[in-house]
Amino acid sequence: MSTGWVKLHRQLLDWEWYNDVNTTRVFLHLLLVANHKDNNWRGIEIKRGQRLTSISGLASETNLSIKNIRTSIKRLKSTNEVASQSTAQHTVFTMVNYDLYQEGANETANEGQAKGKQGATNKNDKNDKNDKNENNNIHQQIADEWNEIFKDELSPVSKMTKKRKSAINGCIAEMKGTKYDFSKLETWSNLFTYSKGLDFLMGRTKYDWCMSFDFITTKNKLIKLVEGQYDNK
Repeated sequence: MSTGWVKLHRQLLDWEWYNDVNTTRVFLHLLLVANHKDNNWRGIEIKRGQRLTSISGLASETNLSIKNIRTSIKRLKSTNEVASQSTAQHTVFTMVNYDLYQEGANETANEGQAKGKQGATNKNDKNDKNDKNENNNIHQQIADEWNEIFKDELSPVSKMTKKRKSAINGCIAEMKGTKYDFSKLETWSNLFTYSKGLDFLMGRTKYDWCMSFDFITTKNKLIKLVEGQYDNK
């Protein structure tokens, strides 16, 4: 999720929310982290241009307060930039004109002038090329995604060891043939984001414990998480 690049057109300067720093930040963040292709997680369909997260998750990811996030989302929804659908634990945010922002995403720099309403074009992690090469460094990408999503909340991954690579490979093999393709970075990203809303895993219970990267990449723990055994009661 942290590879690739984004190109912004100067038309963005004329956008009605541009001078609202927080709203612009939330908008651009959602544009950057939205799925670039359809996916599913725990029965939740996450389509291209959507992001499974929560208000508190966005606050953590952007270093903004929950109040600021709520205000920014309200403003973006009022002008039909963003839509959302909430469950008890999570929210799926939709970039309404995501495909419009992606016009020219595979064109050259000279041809790829942004044509979206805000003129924002997301190169979407060089999707086609990265989809082919992702397995070459999937382990480090998963660790980087963990560090990004759980920044300042859970212990970071400082080194991708052989043992950790083996654990990830085990998870991928264990879930092969199911609807959860853990050979894809987006599946891990959805897993981490979903986990942020689970009180037990995040240490928001009476127990003095919270999950670690090594915990969540253990096969039997991963299966329990996917099956909902750690869901809030």
